[in-house]
Amino acid sequence: MSIFTDEELVATLHTKPKGDSSPANPNETVSYLFILLVAAATIGTFHTVVRNVLKSLFPNEYRNNKKNIQRAAYQFTNMTVNLILGVYGTYHFLNHLPEMSSVTLIERISGFREYSIFGALQVGYNLWALPIGAFFMNEPLSMLAHHVAVLLVGGISGLGRNGFRYHAPFFFGVIELSSVPLAMVNFCKNNRELVDKRYPTLYLKLRILFSLVFLVVRVIMWTPLMKDVLRLSAMLGWTCQTNLCALGIGCFWLSAFFLTVLQYYWAILILKGYMGLAKKALRRSKAKSE
Repeated sequence: MSIFTDEELVATLHTKPKGDSSPANPNETVSYLFILLVAAATIGTFHTVVRNVLKSLFPNEYRNNKKNIQRAAYQFTNMTVNLILGVYGTYHFLNHLPEMSSVTLIERISGFREYSIFGALQVGYNLWALPIGAFFMNEPLSMLAHHVAVLLVGGISGLGRNGFRYHAPFFFGVIELSSVPLAMVNFCKNNRELVDKRYPTLYLKLRILFSLVFLVVRVIMWTPLMKDVLRLSAMLGWTCQTNLCALGIGCFWLSAFFLTVLQYYWAILILKGYMGLAKKALRRSKAKSE
């Protein structure tokens, strides 16, 4: 039985290396930056190829509605990247990650350096998505803030000595599974005439699939794991001995908290959508009975 409180144990991470909490060596930093840049370049290249293919396949559409082709290329790229991240994260989450109860809080904060790749992939992805979303896709402010927050937590997770990497496969991988049906929903939404003509019920089915996956992954599974991240990072920030440390961990905590609030906000919108569908069905039922 430990004679130290959790806060006292976390505080030791500031005073001396413990276990796997020593600073990343230069080779690890170079590897992280290399993966990040390769990811951003690969995604950018893939996006360009997809856009040119769509341009060649639908020349009339491109001439008449260039924005729609660009949006479709962006959505397809997002879907592909999120599918890869989701599958990769799920594989490690299910097959290699030990139960949280069997992992000490020191290991959850400073261990699992092999999972810094998840932070690198997410930073590379969002370095590409942020300017595209801001300057070409007119993404809402909430989504742009989401990109910035992921850049912050991904950077600290990958480069920081205490990067909370135990949770990286879930937060940088598994959760992206919900973004795959979302990309499909957005495509159908932007091409309702074409989709409804060939597949009348597809849009509704994809919306239901997206909402169910979102609620399971980004609310039910997210909440207890993020609770652990916020608790440990709060203790780590509280015991910081320098302003720079407090600033870095503070940015990490605020970004993680903001992302959590954003998930709950989106979840509320989804539930409101279900309530709207239920009200419509009730009105139709009353109309038929009359």
